[in-house]
Amino acid sequence: MSANKLNTIIYDLEECFDGRPWYGDSLMGKLDSLDWQYVNERHYGKKSIAVLVQHILNWRVFVLKKLEGDLDYDLIIDGPNDWTEVNITTKEEWEGLKFELKQTQEDILGILSNSSDDLLEKKVPGKKYTFGNVLPSIAQHDIYHLGQIAMLYTMGKS
Repeated sequence: MSANKLNTIIYDLEECFDGRPWYGDSLMGKLDSLDWQYVNERHYGKKSIAVLVQHILNWRVFVLKKLEGDLDYDLIIDGPNDWTEVNITTKEEWEGLKFELKQTQEDILGILSNSSDDLLEKKVPGKKYTFGNVLPSIAQHDIYHLGQIAMLYTMGKS
């Protein structure tokens, strides 16, 4: 079977993560351009750039666990492993968080590149929806929070 739909998902993941998307900075392009000393600042609500990056990471781990067939792993919206508190105190910690995020990208792309469109019809283990619903939303979720990260950084710098 052709992998046309899956190839589109892979392309979108690559573009928004570290490519050259039409809307501006990619996720990693933005994160790599930030001065790490601003990543803990909170300007509205309780979210910081570091917390947003950890949140993105948490949902990517959820997708990876499900792609690996983990029936029991779960992430509840607004639960304890959704918005994990994180405080970055050194540049090395910031680089470490970004490295973990990059690792999820490599792992997700590795699994998807060895799959076919048949994966999109499979039910997510322990859920009522399919991977066809979940996989396109990874890039959408990244882009949504990229906008928040850009706004927080601009507020912190001004």
